[in-house]
Amino acid sequence: MDKAKTSKHASRFPDDHIAYRKNKYAAPVGGIYLLLALIGLIAVGIACVTFTKNMLDNTGEKQEFSRVIAPVMMFDPVPFESPADADSLFLLQTSLWNALMDKGKEYRDNPENYDSLGRIALPASDVDVACARLFGPDITLEHQSFGDYETSYVYDEDTKTYYTTISAQTGMYTPYVARIVKRGDEYTLTVGYVPPTNIWLEDEESEETPHPDKYMVYVLQKMKDHYQLLTLRDPTPEELEGLPEANTPLQLNSTSSGDSSSSQAA
Repeated sequence: MDKAKTSKHASRFPDDHIAYRKNKYAAPVGGIYLLLALIGLIAVGIACVTFTKNMLDNTGEKQEFSRVIAPVMMFDPVPFESPADADSLFLLQTSLWNALMDKGKEYRDNPENYDSLGRIALPASDVDVACARLFGPDITLEHQSFGDYETSYVYDEDTKTYYTTISAQTGMYTPYVARIVKRGDEYTLTVGYVPPTNIWLEDEESEETPHPDKYMVYVLQKMKDHYQLLTLRDPTPEELEGLPEANTPLQLNSTSSGDSSSSQAA
């Protein structure tokens, strides 16, 4: 009888031993799975925070719009409801510089693009393309020479080419895109005109909010691969609400000229 019990227990021992050996790895393996799950949860959390931050931070979009409107702001035009109403010389100047800024490196780095006087040779066809992209295909430029002794743009009618220097024109203002309102494929930009002497321009990393000389509103339409300027107008009081105040007339007299308006920043 005792032998039978002993034999019975002896026959069960290997199974219990095997079960114990199997179970002793359960805790470490479970811990590893929990650690991996925790890492995955943290990664998802970081991704969500980054995505939300990118959604809220439209710095890249503002920089893109600044690039688009920069050649327009260079000449500080008067408001217009449509490019067709704008001054013809302004349209030509802006289109020419839009082409230069769009293909600046291509023109600048190719020695064949310079004449004997060191001027950039710019085909009028490139200016026409830049005009169509910025102002629409219905605008026809009046090609001609213009400028003065310091900044001249010479047009050769025979070769359909403009000759100028890259540094011939410097903008009076730098764009500060303070607010963007999107409705469908139209973008309404409230833009501050920051003078070159403003300290904000001297340190692009500065967190100081610029105080422009004035604000204007640019209305652009998103096309297939570019933006087209539809309207340039004065801002309404509502569009200025919450933006940094513009420089006062006294400040303007001591820095650079421009209209004064009460404003705010987004």
